[in-house]
Amino acid sequence: MNKKAFTLIELLAVIVILAIIALIAVPIIINIIRDTKEKSREISKDLYLTAVEQTILKENIEGSLNPSTCKVNIDGNIVCDDKEIKIEVNGERPCTGDIKLNKGMVVDSRLGYCKNNKEYKDNSGANTPELSGLTPVLYKDNSWVIADISEEWYDYEKYNWANAVILTDSGKKKQEGDKLNLETDVKAMFVWIPRYEYKMGEKEQEISVNFISGKGTSATDGYTVHPAFTFGEYELSGIWVGKFETSADKNSACYKTASTTNCDNANQDPYILPNVSSLRYQTISNQFDTATKFNTLILGDSHMMKNREWGAVAYLSQSKYGKYGNPAYQGADKEIYQNKSSSYVTGSSNGTPSQSSRTNPQYIYDVELKGTGASTTGTIYGIYDMSGGAWERVMGNYNDTPGSSGFDTTWFVNNTKYYDKYTVDSYDACTNTDKDNECKGHALGETVGWYGDYAYFVYSSFPWFGRGGDYNFAASAGVFGFSTYNGNSSYDGYSFRIVIAPLN
Repeated sequence: MNKKAFTLIELLAVIVILAIIALIAVPIIINIIRDTKEKSREISKDLYLTAVEQTILKENIEGSLNPSTCKVNIDGNIVCDDKEIKIEVNGERPCTGDIKLNKGMVVDSRLGYCKNNKEYKDNSGANTPELSGLTPVLYKDNSWVIADISEEWYDYEKYNWANAVILTDSGKKKQEGDKLNLETDVKAMFVWIPRYEYKMGEKEQEISVNFISGKGTSATDGYTVHPAFTFGEYELSGIWVGKFETSADKNSACYKTASTTNCDNANQDPYILPNVSSLRYQTISNQFDTATKFNTLILGDSHMMKNREWGAVAYLSQSKYGKYGNPAYQGADKEIYQNKSSSYVTGSSNGTPSQSSRTNPQYIYDVELKGTGASTTGTIYGIYDMSGGAWERVMGNYNDTPGSSGFDTTWFVNNTKYYDKYTVDSYDACTNTDKDNECKGHALGETVGWYGDYAYFVYSSFPWFGRGGDYNFAASAGVFGFSTYNGNSSYDGYSFRIVIAPLN
């Protein structure tokens, strides 16, 4: 009997066919699994939020609980108005997040999920980031990806500060581990500054920092709890700071042809991204209004950066957790590199801390050392544009003086938590003991002259602070630099930064 075996060519043909089938089938199967997982999580989310509403209703009937926001604990239970409430529900439970309510009904939520309900925490003592509607990210294989918060996504001892983003509609379709296209998937990038205490270090231009667990207000002997973590009546576990200077929508007339006519209004749609032109030509009041636009997208308080918040970033950068402590930089290179882009391109780096020349193009933000040296950590995880770029106006004002800001005098009465008030008009007076609390932690009197940075204090004719210097400055631009402005929109070199305060 004749038995015919497969020839080598036939076997190769079968293998090729199977490989083609696999190439077609595997992505389909992966997508089916992903879609199933996503649908399952959506069902679990709906069940969980329904359980929250029912539990809040029951609590309200039995007592008087009517919270506006609740925070999700690691075990899936919630904390509302400092009261822990157990949520009974089947399905996957979130391990972090925030829930916004109105009369017991959920109106918005940002929930995070962890493997085995375990949330990652590094060994530095820094408070776990309160995401407040943001999506955690990490930098992997030359791309930003959505982080799994049960695994390492930040480490302050490695100079990798926690990063998170506000996603666009296309970005919201992505899941943990997916790469993000910054141009299409991300609207804004933020960096977490955890609550800490500080004191001037033993070495020149060194600041000693200890992270504070929770929202404690007691300081170690000789230390001061940094004032940036007190926001009106709230004590904060940390703040989210815009990773770059604020920019505008690339499709807007303001972005394409920036001018007072295009930009100086309260209707700008803000973005925070690298490699784009910063948003300028605005009065301070319009900068402030623009900064509040994120309040519809997050579960915190989005506002224009204050002087004390600038100081919190500057001081942390000069600690063992910032670029000052990063061994990849030595000597003069420990100073944050300047942004010398005359086009105000965000995240740019001249590759040096102090240089008079202006060159375009600069190193972009993700070029190791030469580019990342322009961040507050010397790594891609830090905050950029704090030395050079555009002058950044901050909410620091002399004695409730509007100047040409667009505010009137009544604004100051009703918005004390949104600005820092100075009754002194010089950095010398700023260091007097009777005025100590006006300036402490603000990177003014305590650090004046560090790195030779420009120092000019507010007074009645020019009552608003600007920080960092611009691309045109030589050695005098830097994170400890400050100057004064009347608040108008006539010059294109004034940008600003956005901060989010989590209010749980």
